[in-house]
Amino acid sequence: MAVAMGDFIQRYPLLRLLFSYLCGVGLADIIYSHLPSLATFSLCGILFSLLLLFSRVRQRSLSYGILVSTLFLMIGIWNYSWTRESSEYDWSSKELLYEARVMAVPRVRQRSVLCEIEVTAVCDSSLWHRIGHKVWAYMEPCDEVDMLLPGDKLCFKGKVRTPQNFSDSLAFNYARYITMQGASGTVYLSHDKWVKVGEGKLSLRERMLRMQHRLKEKYIVEAFEGDVLEVLSALTLGDKRGISQEVLTVYGDAGASHVLALSGLHIGVIYGILTFVMSGLFRRRGLRWVRELLTIAMLWLFALLVGMPASVVRTVVMCSLYVFARWLSDGTSSSLHILSLTALLMLLVRPLYLFDVGFQLSFMAMVAILCVEPYLEELFRRHGFHPFLGYFVGLLCMALAAQLGTFPLILYYFGSFPVYFLITNLFVVPCLFVVLFISVAWWILILLGAPWHSLLGVFLQHVVGWINKILWYIGQWPGAVVRVEEYGLVSVFFTYLFILFTSLFLINKWKRGAVLAMASLLGIVLSLLFNL
Repeated sequence: MAVAMGDFIQRYPLLRLLFSYLCGVGLADIIYSHLPSLATFSLCGILFSLLLLFSRVRQRSLSYGILVSTLFLMIGIWNYSWTRESSEYDWSSKELLYEARVMAVPRVRQRSVLCEIEVTAVCDSSLWHRIGHKVWAYMEPCDEVDMLLPGDKLCFKGKVRTPQNFSDSLAFNYARYITMQGASGTVYLSHDKWVKVGEGKLSLRERMLRMQHRLKEKYIVEAFEGDVLEVLSALTLGDKRGISQEVLTVYGDAGASHVLALSGLHIGVIYGILTFVMSGLFRRRGLRWVRELLTIAMLWLFALLVGMPASVVRTVVMCSLYVFARWLSDGTSSSLHILSLTALLMLLVRPLYLFDVGFQLSFMAMVAILCVEPYLEELFRRHGFHPFLGYFVGLLCMALAAQLGTFPLILYYFGSFPVYFLITNLFVVPCLFVVLFISVAWWILILLGAPWHSLLGVFLQHVVGWINKILWYIGQWPGAVVRVEEYGLVSVFFTYLFILFTSLFLINKWKRGAVLAMASLLGIVLSLLFNL
């Protein structure tokens, strides 16, 4: 086993660097509040590691490997602590006048409207001071709030507070959640405490978010309404702001929540559509790279359009790296190398991604698909299937592998597990292809001004309505959802160990894996008994 692991590490060195970096970010998160000078300490560690790397010790492979791992550990600690320190701000306890810029389309909450803003300046003692920190503004509902768009400038008077929990309950650390989103404060604004003062020069991101808002308004103009409107907006525009809790429950109980969150599945369909549409362009061998660059550029524009969620960024980065790897390595590239490099690049740019639920679920699903799905598909195909059935066998294996990689996290974050997820995915994945293709065709007809686009729109409404109804029926089946009261991090850790050792036993015929799998199962039981 040790030899196999050594070969695996030698084969995928990026995994070792990624693991070291992840350990650094995780360690920094644990000790951050206890060591105020953590960034300085870790920066000294980085400089010391670099000094040793360029000394004679690099001639010894073992010492060199340890130093490289230590270097990435220190980079992870420094990057996390620097990111946290740069986002923090000592807000005044007085009510002051601020200038701000709207960063995203406001989201309607139960009693207020949440607007993400960047505070650009503060007036203290008649003097304006430039700052630049993200704040969550809870605004009193009114018509003016509904018209706010990314890039709008505001002037408000209020008391900005450091994020804090509203109760002593440990069920959900709201202050930590806000901080991990990059916000350094919160403020409540009644309708008479703020005013829109204009519109700044729009960035590309703000222009794309405004376009997302206009596209959703087009859905409303074309008579899409209710749950159909909100589900369609989520499936095609990544806008989940208006989805009701009832719809979320229906999709969650049926095992289709991942459909509402844009992921690699959606990007894969869009990539296929773009490739098909542009297949006639730049046919000459020497100009094929132009077509691929245009495809990647359009994927990045789509990522900006839907708000750059972690799962979409992961997929687009992987697509970009695949294209460049194909050029550099003559068509040969390792999926695990690409996935590891994608994770490392994303976390280097934004280390707080590590604590994003979408990031964790997206990468764990992809790891399971790359490592487990080929063996599942080979196991099923031994019996021989008709090509038509083979398509559904592939869907079944992909859904099973993805669920295997994510269900410990699903139990930890949501406390429930959908039993009929395989049936749901066999139904909903082909339907998603249909919805996306029809939506693209509908938008093309809209742009061309074709009068019969309304017929396609009616059909699209019926398809989305049928999906909602069928998922509701699946969620009503007996035992559709398994509820778990307490499923802590220790339980998640032992569950992943159980999956790993069971896979090694079944796939690699490693006999000791069965014993370690049973030990991991015992750890799961004990952790559940003691609520660990």
